[in-house]
Amino acid sequence: MHELRPMRFTVILAVFVVATAVAGCSRSAQHYLERGNAQLDKGNVDAAVLEYRNAVAKDAMFAPARLKLAEAYLRQGNGAGALAESVRAADLLPKDADAQLKAGSLLLLSGRADDAKGRADKALAINPKNVDALVLRANAMAGLRDLDGALKEMEQALRLDPRSTFQTSLGYIQAARGNLAEAETAFRQAVTVDPKSVGAQVALGQFLWSVGKPAEAESTLKSALVLDPANLLANRLLAVFYLRTDRAAEAEPFFKKVVEVVGDVDANLALASYYAGMKRPADAVAVLERLSAEPRHWAVARARIADIQHADGKAADAFRTVDEVVAKEPALAEARVVRGRLLLADGRMDEALADAQAALKVAPQNAEAHYLLGTVHEARRDLEAAAAEFAEVLRLNPRAAVAQVRLAMVELQRNALPAATQLAEQLSAQQPGNLAAHLVLARSLLARGDLDRATAVTRSLLNEAPQEALVQNQVGMLAMATGDASGARAAFEKALALNDRLVEPLSALVALDLKDKRPDSARARIEQRLQKSANSSPVLALAGRTWAATGDASKGEELLRRAIDADPSNLDAYSTLAGLYASGRKFDQAVAEFDKLAARQPKAVGPPTMAALILQSQGKTEEARRRYERLVEANPRAAVAANNLAWMYASGGEQLDRALQLAQAAKAERPDDPEVNDTLGFVYMKKQLPKLAIVPLRLAVEKAPANPVFHYRLGLAYAQDGDKVAARQSLERALKLNANFDGADDARKMLSTLG
Repeated sequence: MHELRPMRFTVILAVFVVATAVAGCSRSAQHYLERGNAQLDKGNVDAAVLEYRNAVAKDAMFAPARLKLAEAYLRQGNGAGALAESVRAADLLPKDADAQLKAGSLLLLSGRADDAKGRADKALAINPKNVDALVLRANAMAGLRDLDGALKEMEQALRLDPRSTFQTSLGYIQAARGNLAEAETAFRQAVTVDPKSVGAQVALGQFLWSVGKPAEAESTLKSALVLDPANLLANRLLAVFYLRTDRAAEAEPFFKKVVEVVGDVDANLALASYYAGMKRPADAVAVLERLSAEPRHWAVARARIADIQHADGKAADAFRTVDEVVAKEPALAEARVVRGRLLLADGRMDEALADAQAALKVAPQNAEAHYLLGTVHEARRDLEAAAAEFAEVLRLNPRAAVAQVRLAMVELQRNALPAATQLAEQLSAQQPGNLAAHLVLARSLLARGDLDRATAVTRSLLNEAPQEALVQNQVGMLAMATGDASGARAAFEKALALNDRLVEPLSALVALDLKDKRPDSARARIEQRLQKSANSSPVLALAGRTWAATGDASKGEELLRRAIDADPSNLDAYSTLAGLYASGRKFDQAVAEFDKLAARQPKAVGPPTMAALILQSQGKTEEARRRYERLVEANPRAAVAANNLAWMYASGGEQLDRALQLAQAAKAERPDDPEVNDTLGFVYMKKQLPKLAIVPLRLAVEKAPANPVFHYRLGLAYAQDGDKVAARQSLERALKLNANFDGADDARKMLSTLG
């Protein structure tokens, strides 16, 4: 027994030491918390954050420090940090309803409505009549689109407490349900309940603006500022209001007030962006220079200065500035994004691509980097990749209107017209003043052949912005679609008068000149433009097409070469040059150009398919076949390559199972294409499956009834199936269409055997 006493003493001593250490740790965390509170009371938010972090470092379970750290992060504008700390604090305080509500509110703001609802439920489990919890739950349900449930929850909250904030929430829910009259009543009731509530005034102002009552919205927002001149939301809303209503000059005092009130980096950057947009680069740079005086903001501010220098025509200065930032802070995504934008503007696509990818490597969730990558892919004509990046921007920031416009434009270029229309319609409804969204909507409707709606949207655009060059261009496009050549000419001429750098209206006028047999006029237009912009790659490409179309292939080739020299990424110039070579039977040069184009568009199937087609037309079957095989291996949905390769295999009587797979893949992509259906039928015939062959061959005949070869092939399938009557009808039809088509002799021999 005596031997055990020292051990027991050691254990007791150890427990005492641990308890003392824990108590010391807790007291130390409390000490840092109190220091943080003192700093926060003085307005020293950054210093407070450091103290609260020290408290959490000393005691990770110290919930009061995490709550205060969340509050300080919010004052800094660090929403992600505030959310993380609030959630941790709520987890540490499962019986604290206020902690659950704070976490729930931030979760809702971050778009995590389901998690916010869970926090509201925890608060209600503590107190079923907690009005704030009922409101949070209602708002979360609205975020989950359970609007009827949200309305029920909110009405219950209002019965318990008719506060103005709850009336405002009711207004939002009614608006989401489409009940605009009821929503307006709720917003106005919120102001009536508490006329001194700035939040109620701001909410009403926002709503009035959204339903097309701008004058009353402006008055209401100004009333909010009478109550609280420093209210951030009201100042920011009025700044945006004046920008969106073409009264940008009136927005300045509100941007400046936000800087005065918070003075954080975002407020200063917003003011600098405003000055840049107002063509006041000196004022913008002055704001950024002041910001860059703080070492922690130096890199971001200098990167923005580079943006402004480039827009001001000081490209060399801009690159020096941003290169310095990237050299000093290579892991700063924003600097990479800025430099990538400048490189893209200079046509240096490969370098821009590298910067976009580098930015995303260090900041995978950076929406601006994804947007840059999308624009680079779009410029390289990799439209599938561009669409994916713009969609990612919208996932990260659903309110990024510019990304939604770009995505709609990409879908338009991909000929995904329903998707383009839907995206443009959504944005047009959300932002009635968004000119770009309405332009894309008009173009997509026009492309779909919906002339009535396209006309309505175009007229609306013309009423809203008659002096906008792109609107006049759209008017011209609509006029061309409806056969109004004179109206189209007038609109395109006006578009160029408003902005003589546009290429599309110039191209349209050239096309009209050529259609009217006025080649001299067409060439004169282009020569006049080239006097102003001799090295414009798009204009040189247009010139090349025009000279080639008017009989001067040599001059056309020269101009297209100049277009490529001016911008090696001009894919249109490569494609046109390749087509020019092919039409002139310069097949080797054509293949070379399509190969260059394919190298610049590694995911595009068009250029390598064209190269293989030319080789096939030259009789270089084996090389064409190898190219088709590489194509379908890289992209099984490459319909033309799959179709042609299936035909090659079947013609040689080899790899018939593989030929069938390829033909079916092509059919899946182009179900109504007569060539594709003819190939599929041919493969079935080679596999001695005439009944299966007849179905696609009939479709080929229906889609191209004037093609004798399709009738001939259908006749062979009927004959193989034993239907002599149908076989004779098809073969006779083929010979009637063309007595000398390729296969006519075989058709006559077959007829002679049918009896």
